[in-house]
Amino acid sequence: MSTNGPCGPVLDGAAVRRAFARRAPAAHGLTRAAPHVAAVCRAMAARFARGGKLIVFGNGESGTDASHVAVEFMHPVVVGKRALPALALGNDSATLSGVGAREGFAEVFAHPLRAFADAGDIALALTPDGRCANVRRGLAAARERGLLTVVLSGGDPADAPPADHTLAVGSADPLIVKEVQVTVYHLLWEMTHVFLEAPGAGGTCDTCADRARPMRVRQLLPDGLALAVPEADEDGPPQEISVALVDAAAGCTVLVHGGEAIAMVTTGAADE
Repeated sequence: MSTNGPCGPVLDGAAVRRAFARRAPAAHGLTRAAPHVAAVCRAMAARFARGGKLIVFGNGESGTDASHVAVEFMHPVVVGKRALPALALGNDSATLSGVGAREGFAEVFAHPLRAFADAGDIALALTPDGRCANVRRGLAAARERGLLTVVLSGGDPADAPPADHTLAVGSADPLIVKEVQVTVYHLLWEMTHVFLEAPGAGGTCDTCADRARPMRVRQLLPDGLALAVPEADEDGPPQEISVALVDAAAGCTVLVHGGEAIAMVTTGAADE
């Protein structure tokens, strides 16, 4: 129900709560997937560090998201971030239509991937439900050539095409899928830079002025916290960090950025 205010119709609180409730399961799913997102970013950073490029593709609205992803990596909006090589296959309408007319629409992504993708590259596909034939063929071609393959999908995770990493939004509503996917690919961009800026890469995050650094967990605390020391100074005083995003245990090494453990480096099992 809505009422009229001085600037037009105003939704009542119940409608707003219903809108948030529809999105809550997908948002909570993204929170639970935080360690997997970190693992994807780490793998992407490794490819970029070795000179790889990012190739992104999808249909329709997912195609516009692919273009958005490519420009984020190529022309970062955060001053000081390095540009990383990326392109969206859907931006080349001549190739897209030419391949579609000659080989069929299912081949519009697979054909250019086979033509210029290298084994050290990354293929990132976006699909609202995992059932797009050309996206599936594109990922298959990328896997055949040895690329790191990542798919952002929606709907039933079982429908997602095979890939090295699948980040599936648990919703059948295409609007909710799109909203969460936008969040996911911005996380991919930011955290890939975090891994590239880790000690040894020679950088500091321009967003929060903190390095991503490996730290050894000494003691777990309540409420998702822990005491940890930097690997470079294990005799120093322990610092309190958040380990809410990782399955940490005493003795393990985690990668910490802005006071948050974002990935496991070692489990600590080798030290026991």
